[in-house]
Amino acid sequence: MKLNDKPRQLAVPFASTGDKNNIPDKATQQTKESGNAAYDSGFPPVTMTPISAGGIPPHGKDFNGLMHDITAAIRYVQAGGLYTYNADFAGAIGGYAKDAILAGVSTTAVWLNTIDDNLTDPEGADSAGWVNLLADPLKLFLWQKNNLSDLQNKGTARDNLQVYSQEQTDLKYLAKDQNGGDIPEKPLFVQNIGALPASGTAVAANRLASRGALPALTGTTRGSDSGLIMGEVYNNGYPTQYGNILRLTGTGDGEILIGWSGTNGAPAPAYIRSH
Repeated sequence: MKLNDKPRQLAVPFASTGDKNNIPDKATQQTKESGNAAYDSGFPPVTMTPISAGGIPPHGKDFNGLMHDITAAIRYVQAGGLYTYNADFAGAIGGYAKDAILAGVSTTAVWLNTIDDNLTDPEGADSAGWVNLLADPLKLFLWQKNNLSDLQNKGTARDNLQVYSQEQTDLKYLAKDQNGGDIPEKPLFVQNIGALPASGTAVAANRLASRGALPALTGTTRGSDSGLIMGEVYNNGYPTQYGNILRLTGTGDGEILIGWSGTNGAPAPAYIRSH
């Protein structure tokens, strides 16, 4: 069968304006004797008996009623209609079959039945076996109200969207408004960017502007370290072989040398030299 092998859609049920009987679900003695049809037994035997032998012809109104019922149901389905739950109908058929689909009372539900012989009302207190397809029971869609909290694998989603996590923001990236204050290893950072070479070469400071007579170091309480530490350098033997040198250059430049006496614990000489 192909997609275009569609039966004709019935816009008008059979005998809509014609005379017709309402066909009962079950036959009675009266319908049997009068030759009327019923859904459980169809037409009674008397309608299949020759008239010469006492038979009765089938009633045209019964045919109209039967065909009207059938074509009206077909038209409803062809028009996309879904039935709502009907307790009487459910009881008559022994409960809805598995995979039956019913419309909800409101437009917020379409009910799928997951068990056979289901008599429960999907919108009642006991709705066992029914799931609302509009509530996405298989979790196939993202709900707008959840603001992406219903993503099953947020890590993969971040990679696909090329965004980073809150953890990555905190631990791996610098915040612009911190101006470098959130750099964990600042000395190593300064060395890595070449602002303070570790090779012993001079640090270029030609772009530094004078701020006047401002103190370079302030504070009266020493921290947990040892204060300002100057590394020991070789001094060519003048005026002492080793020491710590602070050199100030420019007009009236000079040096301050804290020498090493060569003996641990002995006083260290200090020299001031101008050029």
